[in-house]
Amino acid sequence: MESSLMSDNKTQPFGEVLLESIDDSLQILGEEPKNAVYQYLSTMQSLDRKDIPDRLEDFQSGLKNALGGAARVVERLILRKLYQKIGSTFRETSEYEFSEHVNEARRRFEGTRQRPPVQRDQIGQAKLKKGQVPG
Repeated sequence: MESSLMSDNKTQPFGEVLLESIDDSLQILGEEPKNAVYQYLSTMQSLDRKDIPDRLEDFQSGLKNALGGAARVVERLILRKLYQKIGSTFRETSEYEFSEHVNEARRRFEGTRQRPPVQRDQIGQAKLKKGQVPG
Protein backbone atom coordinates (compact mmCIF):
# COMPACT_ATOMS: atom_id res chain seq x y z
CA MET A 1 0.00 0.00 0.00
CA GLU A 2 1.32 3.42 -0.93
CA SER A 3 2.11 5.95 1.76
CA SER A 4 0.09 9.11 1.98
CA LEU A 5 1.31 12.08 0.02
CA MET A 6 2.15 15.64 0.86
CA SER A 7 -0.35 16.56 3.61
CA ASP A 8 1.18 14.32 6.28
CA ASN A 9 4.74 14.89 5.14
CA LYS A 10 4.93 18.45 6.45
CA THR A 11 4.99 17.13 10.01
CA GLN A 12 7.47 14.33 9.30
CA PRO A 13 11.23 14.70 9.29
CA PHE A 14 12.73 14.57 5.80
CA GLY A 15 14.48 11.26 6.55
CA GLU A 16 11.13 9.54 7.14
CA VAL A 17 9.73 10.92 3.88
CA LEU A 18 12.83 9.64 2.08
CA LEU A 19 12.55 6.18 3.65
CA GLU A 20 8.86 5.98 2.67
CA SER A 21 9.84 6.89 -0.90
CA ILE A 22 12.48 4.15 -0.91
CA ASP A 23 10.01 1.60 0.52
CA ASP A 24 7.35 2.54 -2.04
CA SER A 25 9.84 2.32 -4.90
CA LEU A 26 11.41 -0.99 -3.85
CA GLN A 27 7.91 -2.42 -3.50
CA ILE A 28 7.76 -2.57 -7.30
CA LEU A 29 10.16 -5.53 -7.00
CA GLY A 30 7.80 -7.34 -4.62
CA GLU A 31 7.87 -7.78 -0.85
CA GLU A 32 10.53 -10.51 -0.68
CA PRO A 33 12.97 -8.84 -3.12
CA LYS A 34 12.49 -5.53 -1.26
CA ASN A 35 13.37 -7.24 2.01
CA ALA A 36 16.32 -8.94 0.31
CA VAL A 37 17.68 -5.55 -0.79
CA TYR A 38 17.44 -4.24 2.78
CA GLN A 39 19.10 -7.44 4.05
CA TYR A 40 21.89 -7.04 1.50
CA LEU A 41 22.44 -3.42 2.55
CA SER A 42 22.56 -4.44 6.19
CA THR A 43 24.90 -7.40 5.68
CA MET A 44 27.18 -6.25 2.88
CA GLN A 45 27.20 -2.47 3.44
CA SER A 46 26.62 -2.42 7.21
CA LEU A 47 23.77 -0.07 6.39
CA ASP A 48 20.54 -0.36 8.34
CA ARG A 49 17.38 1.07 6.80
CA LYS A 50 17.12 3.81 9.44
CA ASP A 51 20.64 5.06 8.58
CA ILE A 52 20.02 5.48 4.84
CA PRO A 53 19.14 9.22 4.99
CA ASP A 54 22.54 9.95 6.55
CA ARG A 55 24.51 7.59 4.28
CA LEU A 56 23.18 8.23 0.79
CA GLU A 57 26.39 7.36 -1.02
CA ASP A 58 26.56 3.99 0.77
CA PHE A 59 22.92 3.37 -0.11
CA GLN A 60 23.53 4.22 -3.76
CA SER A 61 26.59 1.96 -3.87
CA GLY A 62 24.78 -0.90 -2.13
CA LEU A 63 21.78 -0.58 -4.43
CA LYS A 64 24.06 -0.78 -7.46
CA ASN A 65 25.81 -3.84 -6.05
CA ALA A 66 22.49 -5.52 -5.23
CA LEU A 67 20.57 -4.67 -8.39
CA GLY A 68 23.21 -3.98 -11.03
CA GLY A 69 21.91 -1.87 -13.92
CA ALA A 70 18.40 -1.92 -12.48
CA ALA A 71 19.64 0.32 -9.65
CA ARG A 72 19.40 3.42 -11.89
CA VAL A 73 15.74 2.66 -12.62
CA VAL A 74 15.01 2.21 -8.91
CA GLU A 75 16.89 5.43 -8.08
CA ARG A 76 14.74 7.36 -10.54
CA LEU A 77 11.59 5.81 -9.06
CA ILE A 78 12.74 6.83 -5.58
CA LEU A 79 13.47 10.39 -6.71
CA ARG A 80 10.14 10.77 -8.52
CA LYS A 81 8.29 9.45 -5.48
CA LEU A 82 10.30 11.65 -3.10
CA TYR A 83 9.71 14.83 -5.08
CA GLN A 84 6.02 13.96 -5.38
CA LYS A 85 5.78 13.53 -1.61
CA ILE A 86 7.39 16.91 -0.92
CA GLY A 87 5.12 18.61 -3.45
CA SER A 88 7.84 19.37 -5.98
CA THR A 89 8.70 18.27 -9.51
CA PHE A 90 11.64 15.99 -10.19
CA ARG A 91 13.71 17.08 -13.16
CA GLU A 92 16.45 14.60 -13.94
CA THR A 93 19.76 16.09 -14.95
CA SER A 94 22.78 14.14 -16.11
CA GLU A 95 25.24 16.11 -13.98
CA TYR A 96 23.51 15.27 -10.68
CA GLU A 97 24.06 12.03 -8.84
CA PHE A 98 21.32 10.35 -6.81
CA SER A 99 22.58 11.78 -3.51
CA GLU A 100 22.68 15.30 -4.97
CA HIS A 101 19.05 15.01 -6.11
CA VAL A 102 18.09 13.82 -2.62
CA ASN A 103 19.98 16.72 -1.03
CA GLU A 104 18.20 19.15 -3.37
CA ALA A 105 14.87 17.62 -2.32
CA ARG A 106 15.92 18.04 1.33
CA ARG A 107 16.66 21.75 0.72
CA ARG A 108 13.27 22.24 -0.95
CA PHE A 109 11.48 20.31 1.80
CA GLU A 110 13.13 22.23 4.62
CA GLY A 111 12.64 25.52 2.80
CA THR A 112 8.89 24.97 2.50
CA ARG A 113 8.60 23.94 6.15
CA GLN A 114 10.44 27.00 7.45
CA ARG A 115 8.90 29.63 5.22
CA PRO A 116 6.38 31.66 7.25
CA PRO A 117 2.96 32.21 5.73
CA VAL A 118 2.63 35.42 3.73
CA GLN A 119 0.66 38.06 5.58
CA ARG A 120 -1.92 39.84 3.44
CA ASP A 121 -3.49 43.21 3.91
CA GLN A 122 -7.22 43.86 3.76
CA ILE A 123 -7.36 43.95 -0.04
CA GLY A 124 -5.43 40.69 -0.35
CA GLN A 125 -2.02 42.00 -1.33
CA ALA A 126 1.04 40.53 0.30
CA LYS A 127 2.65 42.84 2.84
CA LEU A 128 6.33 43.36 2.18
CA LYS A 129 8.96 44.85 4.38
CA LYS A 130 10.86 47.77 2.95
CA GLY A 131 13.29 46.54 0.31
CA GLN A 132 11.66 43.10 0.04
CA VAL A 133 10.91 41.81 -3.42
CA PRO A 134 7.70 39.85 -3.94
CA GLY A 135 8.39 36.17 -4.68
